[in-house]
Amino acid sequence: MAMAESSNALSLSWVFGFADRCPVTNLCDANRAAIFYASAHTGIIYDLNSKSQQLLQGHCNPITCTCASADRRLVATSDRGADSMLVVWDSYSTQPVKTIATPHPHGVHAMDMSPDGKYLVTLSEPAPEGEAGGPQVIAVWDCSPAGSSDTPIYSAMVTSPSGEAAELQISVRLDPSDPTQIVTNGASVVIFWSFAEGGLTYYSPPLSSHDFKQSIGTLTKSTFLPGSTKAVTATADGDCVLWDVLDSGPAEYTTERRAAKIVRLHTGAVTNILTVGKYLVSGGADGHVRFYDFEFRIIAWFEDLDAGAISSISFAVPTSSGKAAKAAADAAASGVLSCPDFVVGTSNSLIVSCRPSMFDELMTERKRGTLLVQGQDAPVHGLAAHPSLTRFAVTGKAGLLQLWDYAEKRLLLMRMFDRLSGHTLAFSPSGKFLAIGFTSGLLKVLVGMTLEEVATFKAAAGCITAAAFSHDSTYLATSDTDNCVGVYRLGNPGDEPTAKKEWIFVGKYRGHYKPITGLQFGEGSDGSARLFSCGEDRALVEYDLARSSVQGGIQLRNTSKIEQTGVPTGCVYVPAGAQDAEPHVVTANDQYKLRVIAPGPKSIQRTVVGPTYGGPLTRMLLLSPGESPQPGAPRYLAYATHDKVVGLVQMPLDGNPNKTMGLIAHPGEVSDLVASWDGQWLLTAGGHDRSIHMWNVRPAALVATAKAGGSGIAPFVSQLDGGAQGTVYEEIVDHFYYAQLRAQGEDSTEPRKITGKVPMSELGNMMRSLGFYPSGREIDEMTSEAKAVAQAAGRPADSFTFDEFLALYVNHRPILGVSKEQIADAFAVLATDGSGVLSREALVRVLNSYDEALGADDLSKCLQLLVGSERPEVAIPERVDAKVFAETLLGFQDYGAEAAA
Repeated sequence: MAMAESSNALSLSWVFGFADRCPVTNLCDANRAAIFYASAHTGIIYDLNSKSQQLLQGHCNPITCTCASADRRLVATSDRGADSMLVVWDSYSTQPVKTIATPHPHGVHAMDMSPDGKYLVTLSEPAPEGEAGGPQVIAVWDCSPAGSSDTPIYSAMVTSPSGEAAELQISVRLDPSDPTQIVTNGASVVIFWSFAEGGLTYYSPPLSSHDFKQSIGTLTKSTFLPGSTKAVTATADGDCVLWDVLDSGPAEYTTERRAAKIVRLHTGAVTNILTVGKYLVSGGADGHVRFYDFEFRIIAWFEDLDAGAISSISFAVPTSSGKAAKAAADAAASGVLSCPDFVVGTSNSLIVSCRPSMFDELMTERKRGTLLVQGQDAPVHGLAAHPSLTRFAVTGKAGLLQLWDYAEKRLLLMRMFDRLSGHTLAFSPSGKFLAIGFTSGLLKVLVGMTLEEVATFKAAAGCITAAAFSHDSTYLATSDTDNCVGVYRLGNPGDEPTAKKEWIFVGKYRGHYKPITGLQFGEGSDGSARLFSCGEDRALVEYDLARSSVQGGIQLRNTSKIEQTGVPTGCVYVPAGAQDAEPHVVTANDQYKLRVIAPGPKSIQRTVVGPTYGGPLTRMLLLSPGESPQPGAPRYLAYATHDKVVGLVQMPLDGNPNKTMGLIAHPGEVSDLVASWDGQWLLTAGGHDRSIHMWNVRPAALVATAKAGGSGIAPFVSQLDGGAQGTVYEEIVDHFYYAQLRAQGEDSTEPRKITGKVPMSELGNMMRSLGFYPSGREIDEMTSEAKAVAQAAGRPADSFTFDEFLALYVNHRPILGVSKEQIADAFAVLATDGSGVLSREALVRVLNSYDEALGADDLSKCLQLLVGSERPEVAIPERVDAKVFAETLLGFQDYGAEAAA
């Protein structure tokens, strides 16, 4: 789980970002200067001296809760969602010392750890909206080495006295003086718990505005005052409610308390409250940190941090040396604030280091603390890597544009675009320009080094979804949610040779009637720029930039349908190389296939199985071979799926699964993917997790995996059920030899010749005999591919071998079978009245009329094979819907059972 040197093809090297919903923990003590915080699904120990990160990995969901023991030796992380996990880490060795799988069905909503690290208390996450779930659960876990990881030592449902589910509790805190005492609070209810007598008992004291003759705001956080029976709860109105034991109740082990008084702490919401030494410390939405004594007299205030609303506060571990103790006593005697240094996390995704002596500073600049970590304060969506420097740009929903040096891990520049949300970024290959597209349809071209504005265009009515520059940096293209491609050119206005070059809008073209999923520039054989786009309408469009002009608009070179049933989800242009004699476009579709398409006639040269780790590929890019690549060295394709997964594919594409790898890069959406100029690093943006992850690329590990997986046909055989010893493989062998006999004539009396080759004309029959029923177009594509393979092997293109057929079958067969949802969708489209029901005549008319239409003879043969009757009026019911079609005609016996389930 802990980050270490890895032989993986991709390994996480650095995390840019900070999850402000999780508290930052100050790990500073006499031996080290470090902080701990979370970003996405990774815990981070950041060394303040060496400026290095140690990454704690293992969660699949975003980390939502963290806490630590008093000596900071132990830190705990937990998440919410499916397959949730709670991990207790040794912060020195960065190794997990306790792992609790699924502590609650939907994860942990809040948690706290006792000062000695023995006990951990958790509040369960409620079930997602729309799912059934019982009351919230509070659980106490024994985290000592001898404790059980699997079950809590105490647990109870959070219910009202009537037994119904109580208000959701959002905060939990253990009493540092007596860890058997717990306080939780929801928006309006506070509950005191105790497990001192061998079980969880609780008491929820009443809290009414009538008792204090003032309104009581929403409750936010609670904590105990150490060394006493008192506790406090902060509110969104800036107040603090003081709780104490009932006069008539025993002080020891009691949970019965009453609200004694309300005190104003801040002018706005109190977002965090805790104790340190003899101080009560509060952080507010106003960005202020204030220190009070336990009588609520203000001692010190830090109101010039200017870092945003305070989300967490954490103090360094107090030193126990005699000199330090004497210094603290002297400071207290002189009236100076006496406490350890502390760090604050803010809602602006900042972590700031503060010293107590800042309170006595006179100059405002010295009261602001030291910025330790800076992240994005809103979802991030656009990334761009500089083509020759170790820099990347990132933008997001808040309109903040940042320029980072990823080698030095240093923020270089930033710019805020008010009332705009950034969506996509692109550096020009020269590095001179940086294009940024906004969700409002605005497009800005900036200077890549300074972020100064060069040009602004109102490019679309909707969102700019992608931007790309041509190889010579003279063209800029965008796609948008209006399904249009816009083209801009760097040139002389009015064709005046002496005029300064500027960006000119050439025009827009709606080449797709469904969303555009890919936009790529390529380079022609004469050095000219070529522009391609693919969309969910199954079209690949090439634009003729040479004939396009401001006066004449955008011209098309050609449009071709590249899919029949699949939906393109992305594309990448691959220039000619040592292993690819001709340039081509690679497209990905929602059926987990990659297609190699030759520019020009748009012929589909090859179809292979793509990575199937986490969904269809949505982003692809060709990694740079580096400064001095070896002759004939393989090229690599980096990819990302819409959710979670990032990986590599070794080229050329052939469907070998051992040449691909993938891993969980983010716990949710992967909003963008870029590569460094030298191909050594990948950068991924996590969308709503507000993080950017930097991955070290080690292609040698992928090469080793591919070599270990075998060569030739072995990787394809392994993809069959049962492998070489399975019944599927044996069936393919039998069918292949039978096809040779059939080609020679089943009734022939002449001596048989087993040539090891089957005529191309038998390819479709071979596929159908194995339960894969390709369309006529798909058979034509497979035949064309098989002929190219035969020619590459130096054979006549009239037959195929067993190995060639097996690779073709594995690559072309569907990854996912036909589902009842697909059948229902088809009937919903065919039934023009929206009922999803067709008459017999309408169904026959559709089968006879559209696309690869079935003639009367073909339809009769199909019906004879399916139901035993050639006559439609006998074989087909008068009214047909998806269920009747699947059960009566196709014979899906489990269709009804699945639908009922």
